[in-house]
Amino acid sequence: MRRALLVVFAATICGCAGNLCLRQGMIGVGALPGAAPAQLLAFFAAAAVNPWIWLGIALEIVYSLLWLAVLSWSEISWAVPMNAIEYVLAAAAAYALLGEPLSPQRLAGIAMICAGVALLSGSWVQAGTAAEAPLTQRI
Repeated sequence: MRRALLVVFAATICGCAGNLCLRQGMIGVGALPGAAPAQLLAFFAAAAVNPWIWLGIALEIVYSLLWLAVLSWSEISWAVPMNAIEYVLAAAAAYALLGEPLSPQRLAGIAMICAGVALLSGSWVQAGTAAEAPLTQRI
């Protein structure tokens, strides 16, 4: 379980950092002005040359590779909710680095996520100990 928790945490950090980089890139690009083909082309062209976007994409790829390891070690019903800690990290980092507000309602939601992750962390079951047969064999 320790290995899975460490990799979930590393993946979560990469995912959070990737999303922050993507957001920073989109702040530089600006809001999508409309859905006309010329507007879409200009918008995505501006995003494609933004270095923050590329850094964000690279971090999201690292996140995905780490996530594959987590899913090989644990049940998805444990892993995906554990990954919810990214919401907490993203909110805190967005507040600290991007100046985004944290309203009482958001803080209450973050507290509930923390409580849920804490509750769930004790329910570890290693992959392979439950219904591990491939989905095609169970249908």
